[in-house]
Amino acid sequence: MLLDQVIFDKTKVPVLNAVLDVTQLRQRVIANNIANVSTKGFRARDVRFEEYLDAFVNKSQVPGQTSDRRHLDIPRFADSPEVYELQSEVNDSGLNNVDIDREMASLAENHLFFNVGSTLIQRQFSGLKKSITGRTA
Repeated sequence: MLLDQVIFDKTKVPVLNAVLDVTQLRQRVIANNIANVSTKGFRARDVRFEEYLDAFVNKSQVPGQTSDRRHLDIPRFADSPEVYELQSEVNDSGLNNVDIDREMASLAENHLFFNVGSTLIQRQFSGLKKSITGRTA
């Protein structure tokens, strides 16, 4: 294991990196939904954002094993967030199920998540830099 991995694993950097990764994916999915607002038969998609981050934060460091059929299944951590098709009714245009108001609200929410994540990861790296250089202020 590399030294930088050991250092970063003891910080919030891996979780914040996951936040940035999932917001980037969600941005692409929302942009695709908006771009297809007038496409007949298009089905809007979304990303399981909160579930992915919750699984990332709570993932076990030790993979589980079952040795008996009566053991409970141990949920596995997903390597990437799940993109799924929204199960909603056809919108007012009758072309598809893209709700432009919902998409714009999701876009704004996603933008806020990204800004918070990038600010927090910047602070983590700033703190690491101060630790390495020996500065206290």
